[in-house]
Amino acid sequence: MSTASPGPAPYRGKLGNLTAWLSRALRGKSLAVAFDERSDNFLLLRFIAAVMVMYGHSYAFSGLPNHGDIIARSGWGRGIYSGSLAVDMFFVISGFLVTGSYLNRANLEVFLKSRALRIVPAYAACMLICAYVLGAVFTRLPLSTYWSSGDTFRYVYINVQFGTNLRWNLPGVFQHNFYPGAVDGSIWTLPAEVRMYAWVAILGALGILRRRWFANLVLFGLLLVGIFAPAHLPLVPKPVYLRLAAFFLSGAFCFVNRDWIPVSSVLMAILALLAVATHGTMLSTWTLGIALSYFCMWFAYVPNFHFFNRFGDYSYGIYLWGFPIQQAVSATIGKPVSPLHNLVTSLPIVILLAAVSWHFLEKPALRLKRVGNRQQRGARAG
Repeated sequence: MSTASPGPAPYRGKLGNLTAWLSRALRGKSLAVAFDERSDNFLLLRFIAAVMVMYGHSYAFSGLPNHGDIIARSGWGRGIYSGSLAVDMFFVISGFLVTGSYLNRANLEVFLKSRALRIVPAYAACMLICAYVLGAVFTRLPLSTYWSSGDTFRYVYINVQFGTNLRWNLPGVFQHNFYPGAVDGSIWTLPAEVRMYAWVAILGALGILRRRWFANLVLFGLLLVGIFAPAHLPLVPKPVYLRLAAFFLSGAFCFVNRDWIPVSSVLMAILALLAVATHGTMLSTWTLGIALSYFCMWFAYVPNFHFFNRFGDYSYGIYLWGFPIQQAVSATIGKPVSPLHNLVTSLPIVILLAAVSWHFLEKPALRLKRVGNRQQRGARAG
């Protein structure tokens, strides 16, 4: 006759079932499987992030004092608002996709050409149009003075070098706005982005990215340097780039380890709850960062919004043009308005400019990349 107590057995059975279900749910399919399926929502996620940047900036352009967006008011930390979280997501996505881009091609020349064709044409066009068209419309100076000013030329010349000392102002432009002076404040992230590309190029050329254990060791080492000796972190000359570098590293980590990282709604929920539970504590920065990084992977591969991909990639154009158009709208209205008013008025104009940029500049530039790749393959075959 059994002497076991009748109580614990059913409990152990339920616990065992729960553990098994949780294990299956956490496994899910891997990022590698999801990536190889070549169907994702990255275009939509970047579009949302670009609009989030505009939403966050609309509070600065509204002319209403002591206002901040819903994220800023939630107290996640100094400087954290919808726009900053959106930029963080951009860098996670970039770290993941750019690392994948290098590993899929394993050709430094092709990689550098591809990155240049993706980022330079639309950016250079934005700088030129802002300087010589938009600035000419909104300057308070005589046009002859404005166009002949060295500062107008230097705005373009210095900014297209992707240096760390960008020019923000144009002569007499937006000086009396509620957010005075700056023509395109969003471009501050682009020098950091270019430096992250350099990281990938160096690690890829050295063969580090192809050895998972070595890549993880180097990525972890870079993270430690960023935490404990940030002044010595390679290619990160300004403290403001540290957060961006960390999120880029998280995206690169996800790609390097895509074979074992699961894409799981259960894991996403756990990480989100952990971030909420630690809100306001010393762990909040880390839990929020991990949850946000994983959210980018989850959103890309779990929901099915693939229909959006047929519209094109307008996110870069929205990011480039959002700030100057919102400033132009603020200057045109000339009085305090709600942030929503600024956003709703600016967004259709920005999307139109982004569509023109994509279809007539960015997309044709990317075709040059494919032409170059075919020529290289033909030369090797010959």
